[in-house]
Amino acid sequence: MAQQYDFDLVRRLQPDAVGSPGRRRFRLVAENERDTAFLWLEKDQLQALGLAVDQLLTPIKALWTRDEAPTPEREATSYGGRASVEIQVGRLGLGYDESAKLFILIAHDVESESEDQPTFRCMVSRGQLSHLSESIAALSAAGRARCPLCGSPIDSGPHVCPGSNGHSHHD
Repeated sequence: MAQQYDFDLVRRLQPDAVGSPGRRRFRLVAENERDTAFLWLEKDQLQALGLAVDQLLTPIKALWTRDEAPTPEREATSYGGRASVEIQVGRLGLGYDESAKLFILIAHDVESESEDQPTFRCMVSRGQLSHLSESIAALSAAGRARCPLCGSPIDSGPHVCPGSNGHSHHD
């Protein structure tokens, strides 16, 4: 049976990218009072999480009063510390605990044999979740430039654009 990690209420949950654009690896950094976890995932998974958070929070953002407005956590910068837990994420889940009035993020390790029990679990506030969504959008936008014709990332070398049938090279 695989190890399970319950971080309860985290004080930090932020996306991070390691490496240069085009060769980056993505992770979520979750930190509670004792431990830090790196949840390694694909860029598509990170973007899907940001979209799911937006869809979850949009209906209730209008209900937030001024006193309940989310307060941003620490400024999202690249995390240079070490982790006591590292997981390669296969599946993510997002839910809400009505009794605690907190959101729950669960992650299943790609190598986990258990379909039911998540490998990682943490709880976050609305403010943390809102900030996470904004940070994911900013991190995703900071990648490589995109070709205006085909939308593919443009690397440092010449770009042969399929949108121009290979007749146009963008440098």
